Amino acid sequence: MLDEKLLADVWEDLENQNKTFFETGFEDLDCVLGIQEKKGAVITIGARPAMGKTTFMLSVMENILLKNKKCIYFSLEMSKEQLVKRFLFQRAEVSFLKSKLNNLVAKDWQKLAQAMENLSKWDLKIDDNSGIKTEEIELAIKELHPDVVFIDYFQLMEGSRKKDRFVQIEDIMKNLKRIAKENGVVIIIASQLSRAVENRYDKRPLLSDLRESGAIENISDVVIFLYRDEYYNSREEYDEFRPKGETEVIVAKNKFGACGSIRLTFKSNIPKFYGQIVESEF
Repeated sequence: MLDEKLLADVWEDLENQNKTFFETGFEDLDCVLGIQEKKGAVITIGARPAMGKTTFMLSVMENILLKNKKCIYFSLEMSKEQLVKRFLFQRAEVSFLKSKLNNLVAKDWQKLAQAMENLSKWDLKIDDNSGIKTEEIELAIKELHPDVVFIDYFQLMEGSRKKDRFVQIEDIMKNLKRIAKENGVVIIIASQLSRAVENRYDKRPLLSDLRESGAIENISDVVIFLYRDEYYNSREEYDEFRPKGETEVIVAKNKFGACGSIRLTFKSNIPKFYGQIVESEF
């Protein structure tokens, strides 16, 4: 006979499942995902360069922090200063390009000051240790007890140098899955895709495009791809009836719910993702 405590736990989960969903802040995407909080999950965000992996992760993190959740962001590629500056402009919705060109006006500075105040109150830890190992990630999680952990990006993590890279990747993924489950935390990782995408007529990513190891596909609970058609097609060729910045967010694997595609708007001048159609400023 099945253990009575196990059955009771399952029944409790059924009663509470509508109250404990993990939310990215993008309603259409959350309806597809169906991830329960505190159960632990590994979500992989895959895309080719310039599709907006980091921007998407920061946009999700902003939505999570707005709900008074706690986050850790492991930035393996950018320094803390670079990441915070990018996040600041995203929160302020001020063009990052204007900053580079020294074209900020008084209104922009007001928005940035308000965004800085927001950032100072949010429960966010940023670690820019390049080549970080899973042991260090696990230690930080046990110490800080975050709700969500971001790793940007996965291929820069270090494994045992005594093993080949394929085995390293598999070990890292297994460890992240264990850490997520044991600590009831959602771990979101950004992953590079292979160049095979560029050689196809339809350049929407496939699970087989995940770079370096099938372990990323097999062990991830959820795999999400980002695809912007306008990146590959000039405006003359692009459908004039589709808004600029439209991004397909493709849920290609989902152990918790459905697979499918939803659409967000990528505003590249900030940059930031939105759940609704917005006017772009270029």
